[in-house]
Amino acid sequence: MPGSRATSQMEIPVIDLKGLDAAGDGDDRSRTMARLHEACQDWGFFWVDNHGVDATLMEEVKRFVYGHYEEHLEGSFYSSDLAKNLQLRKDNDGDGGASDQVDWETTYFIQHRPKSNVADFPEIPPETREAMDAYIAQMVLLAERLAECMSLDLGLDGGRIRDTFAPPFVGTKFAMYPACPRPDLVWGLRAHTDAGGIILLLQDDAVGGLEFHKGGREWVPVGPTKGGRIFVNIGDQLEVLSGGAYKSVVHRVAAGTEGRRLSVATFYNPGPDAVVAPATSTASSAAYPGPYRYGDYLDYYQGTKFGDKAARFQVIKKLFG
Repeated sequence: MPGSRATSQMEIPVIDLKGLDAAGDGDDRSRTMARLHEACQDWGFFWVDNHGVDATLMEEVKRFVYGHYEEHLEGSFYSSDLAKNLQLRKDNDGDGGASDQVDWETTYFIQHRPKSNVADFPEIPPETREAMDAYIAQMVLLAERLAECMSLDLGLDGGRIRDTFAPPFVGTKFAMYPACPRPDLVWGLRAHTDAGGIILLLQDDAVGGLEFHKGGREWVPVGPTKGGRIFVNIGDQLEVLSGGAYKSVVHRVAAGTEGRRLSVATFYNPGPDAVVAPATSTASSAAYPGPYRYGDYLDYYQGTKFGDKAARFQVIKKLFG
């Protein structure tokens, strides 16, 4: 049953990628690389500034998501059994049991690379598809830039993460978290880690709700976006590849009574046939599974997404090495 919401006042790291520019001096680059490494080690999630994704494209994507929700999803969501049951319990002032097997969200997923399934969404007009293609191209460049920096920070060749993932799977989960009549009984999205690699989030600039569990100690709220920043978090495969130096972090979305929250999460993941294993042999990396096909990991993840990550790693290690 949903409990108390995050109240931590901890400041999430902000990485200004301008420090990586070739025009900058070596000290700026070294400081930026060190901040990124620290954020990946100690947090597993962070904001990025000066990320290279065009602000106009970001706003166009958000306009599309809001409009698509209002036209195609909002009515059917509030007429669903989940919404009707929660509204009934509010009207009757009843408790009942928490809805712990469902999430208060409405979503759809568009795959971009290596193949696109955008043709499955005929309601998306051609001009919006063009804008989305341009947006995704810039998001992939950002993911590849971060992958290179993370590889170097781990003492690896700069292309190690990119080459391990190749050809990468790139897809976007478009989600809206509508206003909820009983947020005490349901989560917007239950606590979990992400299966893949690098997750880039374009989120709401007015409504919060996303929370990350830092260090297994406290829930840290991720406030609404400020100044066109993009939020980044690390998935399970980067934890395995780094031998535990970087951690995928449990996160969740709290349902709320006011407003609606937008979330556009682009996943830069290994391809299904990519072989993942710790990149170095250390005492800590020995606890991780590998080598295994990412597709095999993902198949197992589908049924254990909301379960314990460490237990999932151990099963994968037993099944595949």
